[in-house]
Amino acid sequence: MKRLLITFVILAVVAFGGYKLFDFVAKNREKDEPGIRTDTASVRDLESVVTATGEVLPLLSSVVKSEISGRITVIHVEEGESVEKDQVLLELDRTSLQTRVREAERSLQAEQLKLDKAKRNYDRLKALFAREFVGEQEFLDAQTDFELAQLNLEIAEARLEDAEDDLSKTTIIAPHDGVVTLLDVVDGEVISGATSVSNGTEILTIAELKELFMEAKINEVDVERLHLGQEARLRFDAIPDFSLKGKISVIALSARKENNVRVFPIEVVFEASDNRVRPGISATVDIPIDSVSDAVSVLLSAVFNDDEGESYVFVQKGEGWDRCPVEVGISDLQHVEIRSGLSEGDVVALSRPPEFRSND
Repeated sequence: MKRLLITFVILAVVAFGGYKLFDFVAKNREKDEPGIRTDTASVRDLESVVTATGEVLPLLSSVVKSEISGRITVIHVEEGESVEKDQVLLELDRTSLQTRVREAERSLQAEQLKLDKAKRNYDRLKALFAREFVGEQEFLDAQTDFELAQLNLEIAEARLEDAEDDLSKTTIIAPHDGVVTLLDVVDGEVISGATSVSNGTEILTIAELKELFMEAKINEVDVERLHLGQEARLRFDAIPDFSLKGKISVIALSARKENNVRVFPIEVVFEASDNRVRPGISATVDIPIDSVSDAVSVLLSAVFNDDEGESYVFVQKGEGWDRCPVEVGISDLQHVEIRSGLSEGDVVALSRPPEFRSND
C-alpha cells in the first residue's frame, strides 16, 4: 500500500512538471513569433508605368576624319568647345599639294599651247586639202594631232581639278553644329586619310547635345502597350531629384534575345535643358500606361492569389482575421488598386495569419 502511494505521488509530480513545461514552451513560442505586419486601405491616386533603364546618347553625332593623309599644322578648336556647321576645325600641311597644283597649272598651260598649235596646223592643212595642195594622209595626221591635243588638254584640266580638290581638303570643317566631345590628335601629328582600303584616323567627335535620346529595352509583354509619340519621364542616377519629359520616337519591329529574354529596343527623344545631362550617363525611363484617381488601395504584399488566379486579402476582424476576395486594378509597383472587396480604413495583413497557413 505504501509502495502504491509513493508511485502515485511520483506520477503526479511528473504530470505536473510536464504540464508546466508544455505551458512554458507554448508561451515562449507565442512570445518568439513576430506580430503580423499590417496596412490600412487608403484612398490615393495611382499610375501604372512601364519602367526601364538605359544610356543617354546624342541624337546626332559625327566622327570627323580626313579624306587625305597629311601632317596637322593647326588645330583651331578644343575639346568641349561649341562649333558651327562649316567652321574650320584644323588644317593640314599644304606644301606638297600646293606644289602639285602649280605643276598641274603649268601642265595645263603647256597642253593649251599644244592645242593651239595643233589647231592652227589642222586649219591650214584643211584649207590646203580642200584645194588639193596636200595629200589626204597629211591632212588626216593633222586632224588626229588636233584631236589628241584636245584630249590631253581635258586630262590636264582634270588633274588640276583633282589637285585643287585635294588642296581644299587640307582644311577640315565641321559637318554640323555641335560640341567637340572628343579631340584625339595633337599639332604635328601625321594622320591617314579615309579611303576604300583604310578607315583613316579618327580626329575628333562632334555631337549635338541639345537633342538627346535614351535607348532602353522593353520586354515583349509591355511593348504592346507602347506607341510612337507616347510621353515618358526620364530620371538620372547622377542627378537626384531631377527629371525631364520625352517622347517615344522608335519602337523596334523585331525582338532581340538577351539572357534568354526577348526584348524590344525603344528610343526616347528629349531636349537637354540641363547641361548636366550629357551622353554616356545612365537613365531610367517611366512610361505612364494607365492612371486612376481616388482609388482604395493597399500595399502589393497585402494581396494574395490562389491556384485559380483569384485575388484575396486578410482583413482584421476583432482579434482574428477574415479571408476576403477582392477585385484588383492597376498598380504603381508599390500600391495596388482594390476595385471591390475593401473599404477605406480596413486593416489588412501583409503576411498570412497563422490560422490560414495550413489551409493555403
